[in-house]
Amino acid sequence: MKILIYGLNYAPELTGIGKYTGEMVEWLTSSGHECHVVTTPPYYPVWRISKGYSPWKYSKEIINGIKVYRCPLWVPEKPKTITRLMHLLSFVFTSLPVVFQQTFFWRPDVVVCIAPAFFCAPPAVFFSKLAGIKSWLHFQDFEICAMFGSGMGGGSWVIRKLSHKIQSFITKRFDA
Repeated sequence: MKILIYGLNYAPELTGIGKYTGEMVEWLTSSGHECHVVTTPPYYPVWRISKGYSPWKYSKEIINGIKVYRCPLWVPEKPKTITRLMHLLSFVFTSLPVVFQQTFFWRPDVVVCIAPAFFCAPPAVFFSKLAGIKSWLHFQDFEICAMFGSGMGGGSWVIRKLSHKIQSFITKRFDA
């Protein structure tokens, strides 16, 4: 099966989502699946782009037989609510042409969107539906809940309720 993985973090990040996604994709590949990954340059947990990578250039590398497409990313020095949102959106916008190219020209059997970043979910499900490809949303962390739990999302119950409604609406559009 051809699987496109679309997410913010990936190996060689040593902790968190990047580590787990990297291990999952390596397992899928060792099980006979062909995987491509659309992601960012490694930056987590230090919030600084790792040496050997550029925050401003597209690149492609092969890691353990897996094609990894890295898209430009703006990384704030000290993430706060607004700068973190800009950080996430910078990846969504720079990744759109790569996800489009992979979806329509490589033609995977399934697009797997890794959350976080949930901001990647709308383009993942949109391109999947448009191309007639299955979509799978894989939650590794509930970032919207975490955002409100940490106080980053503000205290307004209206914003909280609206955010959860939007997340639910988008989540239901995925095939799995």
